[in-house]
Amino acid sequence: MSKRTRQQAILELVASRRIPSQAVLADELKEMGIDVTQATLSRDIAELSLVKSKEGYSRPQDAGAAGPLQVPDPSGTLKRVVTKLDLAGNLIVLKTSTGSASPAAIAIDEGGHEEVIGTIAGDDTILVITRDAEQAASFVKKLGDLLD
Repeated sequence: MSKRTRQQAILELVASRRIPSQAVLADELKEMGIDVTQATLSRDIAELSLVKSKEGYSRPQDAGAAGPLQVPDPSGTLKRVVTKLDLAGNLIVLKTSTGSASPAAIAIDEGGHEEVIGTIAGDDTILVITRDAEQAASFVKKLGDLLD
């Protein structure tokens, strides 16, 4: 079972019924013949930018989106959620909308950016670490172009 297929199943479940917890989501996936660990499920939830409320998991609405559900494009995640960036030497601090730092950090980590050593995400803040100030400036330029 591919990651894309598993994530598509998660999106379809969340769209079609109330999923109040990861345990319920894992059970629903198991009924579909998809066995998944809690760690993998947590990563999928973050990558899909799912949000949890009293009603359960949901996907933020894409304005004007129509047609079948699609696994989000990582660069789309950054453009949607990053609200501010600041450069300090070899460190970049990104501010995001509340609860969006983790999916955005995953998008950066999986984006193949050679300048980035790693990221640390909180609730609405990401610390991006590069080897030196020159690489940080290069990455900020890439981000600036992406976010415009």
